[in-house]
Amino acid sequence: MKRNFFIAALLMISFSLVASGCSSAPTVGTGGGEIKELTFTAWGNPAELDVYQRAVDEFNELEDGIEVTLVPSPSGTYDQSLVTRLQGGQAPDVFYISDTQIGFLVNNDTLLPLSEFLQSDQSYVDLTEFPDTVWGPAKMEGTIYALPPDTNPNLLYYNETIFEELGIPSPQQFYENGEWTWDTFTEVAEQLKAGGKYAFVQDANATGIYNWVWANGGQMFDEEGNVVIDKDPKTEEAFHYMRSLIDNDYAMFAGSLPQGQGQEALFLSKQVAMVAAGRWLTPMFLEAENLEFDYVPFPTNGDVEQKSFISIAYMGVNKDTPYPEAAKKFASFYTSTRGQKVRLSDNGNAVPSVNTLDDIIEGAPPEHAYYLNQSRKHGQVLNHEARIPSLSVELQDIYELMFIQEKSVEETLKDAGEMARFMKKAQAEDLED
Repeated sequence: MKRNFFIAALLMISFSLVASGCSSAPTVGTGGGEIKELTFTAWGNPAELDVYQRAVDEFNELEDGIEVTLVPSPSGTYDQSLVTRLQGGQAPDVFYISDTQIGFLVNNDTLLPLSEFLQSDQSYVDLTEFPDTVWGPAKMEGTIYALPPDTNPNLLYYNETIFEELGIPSPQQFYENGEWTWDTFTEVAEQLKAGGKYAFVQDANATGIYNWVWANGGQMFDEEGNVVIDKDPKTEEAFHYMRSLIDNDYAMFAGSLPQGQGQEALFLSKQVAMVAAGRWLTPMFLEAENLEFDYVPFPTNGDVEQKSFISIAYMGVNKDTPYPEAAKKFASFYTSTRGQKVRLSDNGNAVPSVNTLDDIIEGAPPEHAYYLNQSRKHGQVLNHEARIPSLSVELQDIYELMFIQEKSVEETLKDAGEMARFMKKAQAEDLED
């Protein structure tokens, strides 16, 4: 499926997306005037969707002339489904965009530019409320094409009960003592294995890769955007470490899990002691019975400053919506201080992307929730990789072969570097045409 999506994406890059319309209902006449009905699509688990609905409900109460309906879409097929709907003229008015798809949609002139609207008195949010670090590929040549509804710095969740039952010091203890290193992580993983537990679930997606690479001071692209995946010794060392977690049965590979089973289920069932995620798992874990958990940053290797991968979605407005001003107004509200406070208070599923709401995280459960704010300030969103449409999908396919032990680290990095350079060149040539 991923391969088919890549081929479709390249075709769309060549010929551009042509959307004939939008699935929104037509304007409905009411006694108080016409109602502009908008559809808003996002992915999420049930707890996350409840969080999104809070902001939709608040906006609908504020705006008498606009009615927004949240239409969920399965996360596993979200990107491909969105592209298909855009092609067929059935896409929603406003929609979430993954950090791996935003570059593709910006390049294909699918999204309404938002910079001018954000400077108007119709917008609920101003550009100055966002830190510069959140834009990544949503900003091209000075123009904003999508807004960050929130952020999700990646941390490790750990099951406190497992560590207590096996008599292993908690990751927090190691972290406070300045001992939360790769060597310590390996020692802990060995103890967990002896106790019949996996230490971790390793993924092949960007979040699964970058957290370890950055924890070793490595880089996949340099500051100018040049591909260095296969040239940076620190990156190679990180890949060897990730592979060792699989080879030694310290970690389960997410790509080998039974269909429909995610890392959260393994964590809840106490089969695995630690999982990597942003705040999106927190509402679910807080509702779980007999689960005691906390956060800790990723362990680092050597004298490396902690830098978290910031998972981020963007919110875009369909260029072909019949109600562009109403759609932009909703997007501005949803991502504003007020919209984020509605969604993210009371154990929400993310960390605010605006500069004004750090207090939402301070004091929230679990005990060390404030690590989220620290990680946002010292983290980074996917940038250069995300600017090359479908590259993340292709790289994940390459990395998966390493994690199922069909390719060596050296072969993997060679293939990844060649693929990244090929796709970057193809994109540059396409944009010149």
